[in-house]
Amino acid sequence: MNVSKSHETKGIFHYRLIQFNDREWDKRHSLIIEIRTKNVEVCIMNTSEAEKEWLQRICGGQPTMDKKTEPTKEVAIKPVTKETRKGNGFKDIAGMEKLKEFITEGFINVLRNKKCAEVYDIKPPSMLFYGPAGCGKTFFAEKMAEEVGINFMKIVPDDLACTWVHGTQQKIGEVFRDAEKKAPTLLFFDEFDAMVPKRSGNEENQHYDSEVNEFLCMLNNASERGIYVMAATNHPERIDKAVLRTGRIDEMVYIDMPDKEARKSLFFLALSKLPSDENVDVERLAELTAGYNCSDICYIVKTAARKMFNATIKKNIGEYQPISQALLEEIISQRSPSVSSRDLREYERVRSEFSPNDKGCRHMRIGFK
Repeated sequence: MNVSKSHETKGIFHYRLIQFNDREWDKRHSLIIEIRTKNVEVCIMNTSEAEKEWLQRICGGQPTMDKKTEPTKEVAIKPVTKETRKGNGFKDIAGMEKLKEFITEGFINVLRNKKCAEVYDIKPPSMLFYGPAGCGKTFFAEKMAEEVGINFMKIVPDDLACTWVHGTQQKIGEVFRDAEKKAPTLLFFDEFDAMVPKRSGNEENQHYDSEVNEFLCMLNNASERGIYVMAATNHPERIDKAVLRTGRIDEMVYIDMPDKEARKSLFFLALSKLPSDENVDVERLAELTAGYNCSDICYIVKTAARKMFNATIKKNIGEYQPISQALLEEIISQRSPSVSSRDLREYERVRSEFSPNDKGCRHMRIGFK
């Protein structure tokens, strides 16, 4: 197989594979290393479909299938941006008073009193929300931005995905640059463990390690650039330890399952917006849903609402059918908690590892509208 370097543009190396014959097929491993470590774009000439498919896999995406006379093209990577959503801030959150107080003192007050904060050399901390799934970590981050009135950017793993080697690394930089242009910005990373997994040090995974390295550089003192980083994960133990260093992630905040009072508030607030019987007993509903997370409770209420919607349009008498206690209890009996007891024990073990000195202020039980 003859590989010739055609030209170099903006630091990206372009190669042409002129021939891919059986005699040189065994040399493919050296090519893999070269492609994965040099941010290479590949243009294939005179190759079979099977060979093209193999190259697609080792390049991490689709190689360029241009004609012989056409030059290779550089990959265009656009920055990821999300529209800022306006809302009611903490007014939309039921309960969580300790967490609200913690965030207000450590984050919101700093942004609202910048001059005083500068005198004491205080900056808003970056935070990682972790804990069981479905407990409102993402929702709370959105409400933080609304409460203080700053821009909000939410990034999920798919936003950073790229079929080209080092494409993700470039996207990471673009995200932070975009956030800086729109500063002050609350930059929120969801499923953070998928973006900054523990580095392996293996040559074959070098481009993944490079992505984590890019995050490390971008996270360093981001608040000085008007970027306030928040992240959420269900698995902090999977995150590279260097990411969790103070200066990159300053605070680890455990978001627990909703307790009885939080569940009562969730049911009350959700049902107050819907046609429901006056004798609905939220105390009883909270007792029946021990071990249920916020998403489970929202599902129960929405399922009841859908059933009553269908009942209303079938009767066609111009009256909205109310949600009853019996219907809610029936739905609860048919749905198990989405987080198992075994999972909860594992989360408690992880919490004891990452937040051993928790005294309650960072061990939050959440409820939201």
